[in-house]
Amino acid sequence: MIHGVIPAVLTPFTASGELNEKALRNYVDFLIEKGVHGLFPLGTNGSGPLMSLEDRKKAISIIVEVTNKRVPVIVHAGGISTEETIELTEYAANVGADAAAVVAPWYFPHDDISLELHFTAVATAVPSFPIYLYNIPGNAKNDLKPKLVKKLADKLSNIKGIKDSSKDLARLQDYIAVLGEGYDVVVGTDALVYPALAMGATGVVSAVGNCFPEVMVELYDAYVAGDLEKAKELQYRANKVRDVLKLGSYITPYYEALKLQGIDAGEVKLPLRPLTDTEKETLRKGLVNLNLL
Repeated sequence: MIHGVIPAVLTPFTASGELNEKALRNYVDFLIEKGVHGLFPLGTNGSGPLMSLEDRKKAISIIVEVTNKRVPVIVHAGGISTEETIELTEYAANVGADAAAVVAPWYFPHDDISLELHFTAVATAVPSFPIYLYNIPGNAKNDLKPKLVKKLADKLSNIKGIKDSSKDLARLQDYIAVLGEGYDVVVGTDALVYPALAMGATGVVSAVGNCFPEVMVELYDAYVAGDLEKAKELQYRANKVRDVLKLGSYITPYYEALKLQGIDAGEVKLPLRPLTDTEKETLRKGLVNLNLL
C-alpha cells in the first residue's frame, strides 16, 4: 500500500488557529493532481500533535472525502496516550481511511515492554485495519528497535510495515531485513530516497513533496524506470530544495513556498510562527535560484 511519493500533508489553519477547511480541500486536490502516490496527514509536518482530537478527526474526514480513493490515505493516528491513539485509529478506520500510522508515544520514556503493550492494544482494537509503525526517535524520544518491530509484526497480522524517520540507513536496512517480504518499509526523509530505494524501501513520506511534489515524483519515477544516473542527479536536486526549505521557522517555509506558487495553504498554528519578511525573501530567492518559481 505504501509506495512511491507520499507527502507528509500540511494542515492549513486560519490566523486564529482553527482548521482551514477550504484551504485543506484545495491543497489535497493540488497534491493528487501532481501525481503523488498517497497521502500521510497529521504527522509532524501536518501539526498533528498540536491539534485537538476534534480537529484531527475533522481533518481526517475532509481528507478522506476529498481524496475519494484516488490514492491511499495513511492517517497518522499516534498520540501521547494509548486511549487517544486507539480513538483516532478507530475513527480513521470508520470514516474510510486506508491505513493508520502510529508513532511511539512521546514525552515519557518507555521501555520495549511498554511499547509492545501500547502497539498491541492499538492493533487489536482494529484487527482488520492496516497499521504502520512509525519510528521518529528524534521527536518521540522512544526508539522502535528492529527486534521489537519484528515481534509486533509476527504476532499482529494487521501490522503492514514501518515508516522510518531515524535518518539512519543502517536502521532502515535492519527493518527491511527483519520484516522481509510482504511488508512496506518507507523512508521518512527526502535526503535518503535514492539509497533507501536501493536498499529495498518502497517509497518516501516526503516533506519536499508537500510543496514541490513534482520534484520527488520525478526522482521516484526515474529510479523505478531504471535510469539510475538521472535518479541520482534528482536526489542531489531534492537535497538542495530541502536545504532551502529549512530556512526560517520549523515547517513554516513549506506553507510559504506554496503561497509563492499561488496556492493557499493557510497559516501555521502556534507555537509555530510565521516567517519574518527577511526569511520570506531569503526563501523566495533560494527557490528562484533552483528554478522552482
